[in-house]
Amino acid sequence: MRIFFLIILLLFTVLLSHGCKENNTSEKIFPVADSTLIAQDSLAQIKDTVQQNPVISYKFISPPRQNRYKFLIEEYDTIGAKIILALNRLDERFIRKPDSIVVPDTILNDKLLYSPFPIHLGILESVKKILLVDQRVQAFAAYEFGNLVYWGPASTGKKSTPTPNGLFHTNWKSKKTISTDNEEWILKWYFNLENFRGVSFHQYELPGYPASHACVRLLEEDAYWIYYCAEQWILTKDGEFVIAYGTPVIIFGEYNFKGIKPWLLLPTEPEKALVNELELTEVINKHILTILSRQNERERILNPQLSLQQ
Repeated sequence: MRIFFLIILLLFTVLLSHGCKENNTSEKIFPVADSTLIAQDSLAQIKDTVQQNPVISYKFISPPRQNRYKFLIEEYDTIGAKIILALNRLDERFIRKPDSIVVPDTILNDKLLYSPFPIHLGILESVKKILLVDQRVQAFAAYEFGNLVYWGPASTGKKSTPTPNGLFHTNWKSKKTISTDNEEWILKWYFNLENFRGVSFHQYELPGYPASHACVRLLEEDAYWIYYCAEQWILTKDGEFVIAYGTPVIIFGEYNFKGIKPWLLLPTEPEKALVNELELTEVINKHILTILSRQNERERILNPQLSLQQ
């Protein structure tokens, strides 16, 4: 009997020891494996959320001139064709004129990636809306609180009728108006900048160089965008005085009529086709106090209750 009891005790001890060994293994191995998997999953999620700006290169191509815009749509899709128009500062009609045109090696559905302007400007972080026109690169940009939200090609004044530089504001607008220089010129999506001289944004031909009579010509979709996004001035009841300014507009830079068009340097010297952030900040700095003062005054007029609370 005693021997039988010892045998039973020995078997129970072996089973107990084996069971603890499995439990210990489970506690030591599986939690470590699970942690590793979790860490790997987290790392993968972080990598997926990291935004990397693609490196875009440019080249020249010489597509057939006949039906060239149709060719660009077939080759690069509608999005790509519009980007190529903007890069070459041309509209659908004039895209067929040059022997060769600049195209990117990568077409992405984000026009901002092809902008000559900086994506962010710290000096504008307190500015609700502003439009910038650089005559050197023949392009405009729209910023909201320092972030680039839109850009497009432009054609400013020719040598004999230059577009003035300085601080302006979007005053009054009209979906269609007749040019005071020529009754045959129909100006669509017109937004006045300088009331006495008639300087404005509007849709008209973009031939790939400054050709206007002091206005800032735009592609139709860009003129349409500004028409609905910019703000008009607010006048006194008799219309004699401005009590609140519209969206600020800074026009700056000088086009070199004898030099190479800056955007044609994209394939070889891309930095010369861009708007230098430091120089741009210096230009804005000359007007920033006036811009902020007029912005605050407009807010006070539009939201009198807010000013009383302050």
